[in-house]
Amino acid sequence: MTGITVPDEVQGVFNDFKLKRTPHFAMFFKIEGDEVVEDTEMHVPKEGSDFDSILEKLDESTPRYVVIDFNYETTDGRPADKIIFVAWIPDTCKIKDKMKYSGTKESVKSAFVGIAVNINATDMSEVTSEEVTAACNKV
Repeated sequence: MTGITVPDEVQGVFNDFKLKRTPHFAMFFKIEGDEVVEDTEMHVPKEGSDFDSILEKLDESTPRYVVIDFNYETTDGRPADKIIFVAWIPDTCKIKDKMKYSGTKESVKSAFVGIAVNINATDMSEVTSEEVTAACNKV
C-alpha cells in the first residue's frame, strides 16, 4: 500500500469506458501526487486505431496503467471482446516509480470493476497483440 488513491471521478471515467460510452480504444492513467489520474494526452481513439497505436504510446522509461477495449477471436473462431488492464512498469524506469506503480496496482485494479484480464508488462514483448490474445483465451 502506497497511500495513493483512485478518485471517484477516475472510477467514473473507467466505468464510462467499460460501458463503451467513450470514443477510446485505450485509456492511460498515471500517478500524480497522491492519486491516480487520467493521462488524456495518451488516449487512443477507436476510429482508425489498431493495437500498434497503443504500443507506440508506451515509453520504456515511464510507467503507466492502460485499459484496453480489446477485440479478439476465441480459439474456436468466435469474435469476442474484453476489458484488459495492463500495468506497464518497464524494467528501465526509475526504482522509485517502479515501487510506486507496483504498490498502487492492486488499488487501481480493485477500483476498476469489470477488468477481465490483468497483464503485468515490463517490456514490449509482454504486451504484444499475440500475448494479449493468448491471455484472453486462457480466461
